[in-house]
Amino acid sequence: MNRIFIVTLTAVILYSLQTVLVLAQAVPNADEIFSAVQKKYADGTSLRVKFIMKSEDIRGSLVLKRGNKYILELSGRTIISNGKTVWNYNTTEKKVVISDFRDNPDNISPERIFMNFPRGYKPSLTVEKNTNDLLLSLTPAKSRDQISDMQRVGMKLSKDLKLKNIAIFDGSTLHEWDITSIIPDAGVPDSAFEWKVPQGVQVIDLRD
Repeated sequence: MNRIFIVTLTAVILYSLQTVLVLAQAVPNADEIFSAVQKKYADGTSLRVKFIMKSEDIRGSLVLKRGNKYILELSGRTIISNGKTVWNYNTTEKKVVISDFRDNPDNISPERIFMNFPRGYKPSLTVEKNTNDLLLSLTPAKSRDQISDMQRVGMKLSKDLKLKNIAIFDGSTLHEWDITSIIPDAGVPDSAFEWKVPQGVQVIDLRD
């Protein structure tokens, strides 16, 4: 009787250990996933993104290149930056506001969202049950590492690390984008970010 009990107990323990090992292998390591995401998106020089701003249900597109160069297109508005000058063009009112580009390290910017993932933030990882998507959460490891407008960052990724959603909490508001298309290393020339004011457009020049 004791022998049967011991054999049965041993079998149960071995099965439990095997199950734990399988589950441990099934859940990826958060640091490894974050490193792979950085390599896929942050190590490149350019991106093309199509997205939906969930809070306002607005579709938009973004062409982005390192050096704070971007073309952001939203409903009725196009914002272009060549890293030095920003053109904020209201296509409905035919009016453009021109300003100097100023990079505040505590503010959200296209490059900071999609390419310069915050350093000093600790990743944690869960797997969504219904879809098996990876849910990566980034929080500051220390208070001094925190970017004011990026208190928490969340990413939803497919198994092949395709970015499906990104959410940023700035302390009071959750900014969230559903990513419908993203192309890393898009090969965008610098000339794409130079903009000429169309004829008949009102110009408000705020440059120093």
